[in-house]
Amino acid sequence: EEQVNVDYVLVTHAHLDHVRDIMFLADNICYLQKGHPLIVIGTSNIIDTLKTHLFNNVVWPDFSLIPSPENPVLKFKAIKPGQKMQLGDVGVTAILVNHVIETVSYAVESKKGSFIIIGDTGATEEVWKAANKMSDLKAVFIETSLPNSMKDVADMTGHLTPSGLEKELKKLDNSNHNIYLYHMKLQYREAIQREIAMIRDRDIHVLEDGEVIQI
Repeated sequence: EEQVNVDYVLVTHAHLDHVRDIMFLADNICYLQKGHPLIVIGTSNIIDTLKTHLFNNVVWPDFSLIPSPENPVLKFKAIKPGQKMQLGDVGVTAILVNHVIETVSYAVESKKGSFIIIGDTGATEEVWKAANKMSDLKAVFIETSLPNSMKDVADMTGHLTPSGLEKELKKLDNSNHNIYLYHMKLQYREAIQREIAMIRDRDIHVLEDGEVIQI
């Protein structure tokens, strides 16, 4: 019943841990008579990947054609990096980041304030330039996947360690923004949290399951 209220899904990239739940979301809301399609937003490359490898009527039904092409459960909508798209009262801009496949972050702007959510990324630049231009930026959501001892693996796979995160945050002019962390590999979570605690002069929060955040 709560899922039927979701109108948009912003996809940062096509890795399975970031897109698998779209399949089950579509299946769940299919029978709840939502009244209008769920809009799945991503770059053309991301959307092509979802259609080819997931919603292909082999791995999963193509819910962009179910129950009919005229009235589907979901629709795909392409966004170009650097493009701003208006979604109701919210403006969304896709910004490329540095991962092993095409990946974007999203700057989300409203009259009440703005935030940026960064998908998987290693060291990157453009998103921080955009952040520094946002006068009402309230928060940044960013990954920290591996501990400092695994820097080589993080660099190879396009992820951040706590030390990498610290370097990235130095690119953010204002140190007062709330920083929310996610995507920690579970077996390294405690080590990552200990290393995160050593980063000074930043308001850093580790996200918890079920947590509700108001921006």
